[in-house]
Amino acid sequence: MAEERVAQLLAESFEVLAREQPEAYARMCERLAGLSVLLEVEAERFVAAFSHRRAWVAAPGGGEAARVTTRSRTVLDVLDDRQSLTEAVLTDAVEVVGPLDTLLRLHAGLVVYVQGAVRCPGFAPLLRRLREAGASSP
Repeated sequence: MAEERVAQLLAESFEVLAREQPEAYARMCERLAGLSVLLEVEAERFVAAFSHRRAWVAAPGGGEAARVTTRSRTVLDVLDDRQSLTEAVLTDAVEVVGPLDTLLRLHAGLVVYVQGAVRCPGFAPLLRRLREAGASSP
């Protein structure tokens, strides 16, 4: 199998959230409407973008409202509670850059995304694939 891409997993997670927890998906989109965020995970660069009704993943195009840089291992450490997101940010394992009001909106949207995700049976296979991809990254 070709190397799993984080961008593809994120795009699929948006689809799963929309299908299995449509209320959470709608709240996330509403909170993040109009934003696009550049995500850098190792050498992979992609954008998460949001409208009032939809979340999607795209290629970087400039003009993103914020940037988040991290490693696959850090994502898994946070998901597995080996490190809190706050600790990851404070130790620069996750670098988040953007205007404060944008970062506050991103945090609010992330909270809604995670609260919906933990209620979606379809996230288990995505997490398994993320772990497999993370195990193969440097």
